[in-house]
Amino acid sequence: MKLSLGRFFLTVAVAISGMALFTITTATASAGEVEDFVAKLKAHYQKMPPLKVFSMTHNYLYLGGNGAYRSWDYQAPNRYTAFKVTEFDLEKKHYVENVIHNYAGGRRFDETHFQNDTDSFRYAKNGLPHGRRLVRQSVDDFESFKNIIMVNIDFFAVKPLLEESNTSGTIKFHRNKMSGKTTLIHKPATDKVVEYVFSDNPLRLLSINNKSMRRIYFYDDYQTTNGFSFARSIVQYYNGATTPTFIKRIESLDILEEIDPAKLQIPQGYGPIIPINDGILVSKEIAPDLYLVTDSSALRNVLFKVNGDEIAVFGAPVNTELAEQTIKLILGQFPKKKIASVYVTHPHSDHIAGLPAYAKRGIMIRADAYSIAGIKAYPRFIADIATFKFQVIEHNQMIDGIHFYVLENTHSKRQSFVHFKDSGIIYQADFLDVAFDNTMAKELPSYSKTFIDFVRNRKLKFSRIVGHHRNNNVSLDVMNITDEANM
Repeated sequence: MKLSLGRFFLTVAVAISGMALFTITTATASAGEVEDFVAKLKAHYQKMPPLKVFSMTHNYLYLGGNGAYRSWDYQAPNRYTAFKVTEFDLEKKHYVENVIHNYAGGRRFDETHFQNDTDSFRYAKNGLPHGRRLVRQSVDDFESFKNIIMVNIDFFAVKPLLEESNTSGTIKFHRNKMSGKTTLIHKPATDKVVEYVFSDNPLRLLSINNKSMRRIYFYDDYQTTNGFSFARSIVQYYNGATTPTFIKRIESLDILEEIDPAKLQIPQGYGPIIPINDGILVSKEIAPDLYLVTDSSALRNVLFKVNGDEIAVFGAPVNTELAEQTIKLILGQFPKKKIASVYVTHPHSDHIAGLPAYAKRGIMIRADAYSIAGIKAYPRFIADIATFKFQVIEHNQMIDGIHFYVLENTHSKRQSFVHFKDSGIIYQADFLDVAFDNTMAKELPSYSKTFIDFVRNRKLKFSRIVGHHRNNNVSLDVMNITDEANM
């Protein structure tokens, strides 16, 4: 199933023109008018077949938020897309969803997550990012997940309005006869205001403005399939953005008798469960004067190298809190030494977000010129960027016996890695993503091939690749098998 970008962007143009909907001044209406219109809505939506167990196939195009700093070039953001098939049983509170994420450079995650009566798990179908291991999820998350999905289905999205018992006390009404639109402003609580706009003929939901959450939804391209009349196109704006955050399209909506019970179970051959991230960092010497910093989950891995009285850190994820913990651990272990530098591989947000903890201590930031430009332009750093000190890393440069290599690749316009030649260790971030249990991925992004080919052509000798994500002990054999499995 391919994403219809042309159809999506046509919808965006319609949605943007509709932004003026939210400048309407609400006129006072009688309680009878409000109740009559709500009754009309109830009669309209009651015509829909009951939807208790169903399947929905839908596409997502993500354009907002932190997209620029997860893109190949932060100056020209690429778009993340996803294809999802979701099955819900609203009475039993069961669900299963298969989602295929498509990222920059051909990176592709194919995951399934589900919830049955007692358990909720997530697992990878193509080997990434979890291998054969399982991620335990909370069964208490069903309602929040349901709400995320249901807001995309117009006749579910209006349910809070239709289920309101005090219509005259909580709903304000305005009808614009010239435009043929009716606005209902629902205030079910002091801190919650939601504005609904409907077309009068035909009677359809056009938009929802959840003012409390600062989210706006536009609904369009109504079609009738399998007895359901619903909006296939949903454009979402978050946090006051003037460009869409998500553009979504529902391809199909089908009634099911039940969810296949096999889909609500862990597939054969999967396990064990990934340990819960305990947040406790530990350091382990993996070569003379070279230390690995990680926790029980190994979601993020940082290295540091002791050189006389100075320490060089490699990696600054994923927020200042984690960076502060890392610094505290290092200095607690070596209280008489100082951290002189911190190195980052590329300007993606999850790799640079910890830098302020180092910058405020006057610690030198090492990165290639492109990454430094990205760091300087990162919106969250603007206020304090004058305090950041940088050292530009060149391709094939050696500092204190450590070799730095900067490669053009399809994941980030520039991405570098380091080779500790004397230790036989490579530290890299997103070039090579191998699951913690060494499960072979079914697809290898082009940038992984770029990295592997470079390592081979330069005949870099190593016994261990420390990945920033998850697997911090990738052997030469595993790298070779990963490459061969995708030839």
